[in-house]
Order: sequence, then C-alpha cells, then structure tokens
Amino acid sequence: MNQPIVTIGLEVHVQLNTLSKLFSPSPTLFGQTPNTMVSEIDLGLPGTLPVLNKEAVVKAILLGISLNAKVNELSTFARKNYFYPDLPKSYQITQDAFPVISDGFLSIDGRKIRIERAHLEEDAGKSIHNSGNNNTLIDLNRAGHPLLEVVTKPDIESTQEAIKYLKKLH
Repeated sequence: MNQPIVTIGLEVHVQLNTLSKLFSPSPTLFGQTPNTMVSEIDLGLPGTLPVLNKEAVVKAILLGISLNAKVNELSTFARKNYFYPDLPKSYQITQDAFPVISDGFLSIDGRKIRIERAHLEEDAGKSIHNSGNNNTLIDLNRAGHPLLEVVTKPDIESTQEAIKYLKKLH
C-alpha cells in the first residue's frame, strides 16, 4: 500500500515589534495592566481616523526582501467584518486584494517553500476566561498590534519540514 502524500500550506501570524500599534499611537508594551494601552482609534469610536504605522510597513518590506519576495508598489487595506467580544470595532483592518508582499520563497534543505503573500493586519484583543467565576473578561491592550500574516503555497511535505520552515522564518 502506498504511503499517503502530505501537503502542507501554512498561514503564520508574525507579531511585528513596533513601538505603536498598526493604526494608532497606542504603545505595544507587553504585560501591562489590562485595557491601559488602548486609544479611541483601537476602540473604533466615531470620528476617529486610523493612521498607518510607517515602522510596521518598513519591517514588512524588510521581511519581504529576506524572503526573496516581490514588494508591491500598490498595497491597499480593507475592513474585514467580524463580531467577536475582543474586537470592539466589529472589523479588522487587513490587506486582501493587494498585499504588501507576494511571490517569495524560503529555502529549506535546498527546496524552495513558496510564499504566496504576506499582508499586514491588526491583531484582536484577548479574552480571559475565569472558570472559577464562570465569566470572561476582555483585555484590549493587544487590539491593533501589527501582524504580518505570511502565507505559503502547499509546498511543505512533512511535519519535520514545517518545523524547519517555522524555525527559519522565526
């Protein structure tokens, strides 16, 4: 009997280490008191306008160069609608049609793992489930942190190769 063929494609969220969030001046400090690193923009309050974090774009471009990728001259953002308690705006600003990076690769043991795209997007907040009190709390400090979602083609052929890919990407 033939062994099954394994085909793996990955979507990896890379949290970018920037001083502020993707579309707001709120700091991205880790481990702070819940809901103290949040602005009106992160909450999506009426009248607030997001401003793109240049540092996040530069870091995305640098990753694109290191992935032998095409850095697209045109890159757009759109609202992706969700209804989750830890996403107070009820939408996430993300890239869909025109990502910042496309058509790259990462070499693993002489094989090319193709990168279909990498796009910038906002992270959601964090739900904290307290089973002792049977309730859930929301911490919005993480809401709006810049993420780069790196998407491979289904080129990975084993779990070992997936692990090597993730370690090299890291």
